[in-house]
Amino acid sequence: MPESPVALITLSGDYVGPPLARLLARSGHRLVLHQPTEQLVEELTGEGAEVVAVGGAGEGFMADTGGLDTAAGNEALVQVAFDRFGRLDAVCLVTGRIVIGPFLTATDDEWELVKRANLDMVYHGLRAVMPPMVADGRGQVVVFTSATGARPEPMVSLYSSTRAGANALVRAVGLEHAASGVTVNAIGTNYMDFPGFLQATGAADNPERRARVESQVPMRRLGSLDELAEFTAVLLDGRSRFQTGQFFSFSGGWST
Repeated sequence: MPESPVALITLSGDYVGPPLARLLARSGHRLVLHQPTEQLVEELTGEGAEVVAVGGAGEGFMADTGGLDTAAGNEALVQVAFDRFGRLDAVCLVTGRIVIGPFLTATDDEWELVKRANLDMVYHGLRAVMPPMVADGRGQVVVFTSATGARPEPMVSLYSSTRAGANALVRAVGLEHAASGVTVNAIGTNYMDFPGFLQATGAADNPERRARVESQVPMRRLGSLDELAEFTAVLLDGRSRFQTGQFFSFSGGWST
């Protein structure tokens, strides 16, 4: 009987992590979860999933890199998967940090921050997960970037430019290894209904502001994390392997 597949999700305690972990567990994946909440681990194990938790819950998506802006941090996660399960079939790299403001008032510290969170996390993540997957001749990788990388906007120059670089890196790596049996794709989100985005846009506790934000989306609403998890799972759970080196915008039609 074949072994159950193994999935790794970084920064799994927030954003798309919890709903994606639930979907992958229900499809039979064993899970390596980076910085999950205790509640998520208890929920999944209570339903019979085999879960390895690495690190305590962080400060949430776009608040803490959890050491994943370094080679060592990513390599340690991959090693956990192989030490415990002996394989790695699917990887979701959740990356990034939002910085908003005029270009001419940006600071060197902000620039270093977005480079670490939006580029280094992607680079080191791919460098850690790709070698064993290519060697095994199988695997699926999804990297979370941002739809702003496909549509430059005022006031997000640092953020959108580093996200654009990440999108290009993911697509190039996917194409470079297209014949290896490993798929590599990016999902760029915007206008998602989660605390990090609501706080960054000032819509968290302001219904009028939220309505203005939603009016900027062609679909006139924010995207749900459950929708995002369903879209992501298709690229990770083995159902669909005929796409690689792609950037998928998940933004309600805001960017392509």
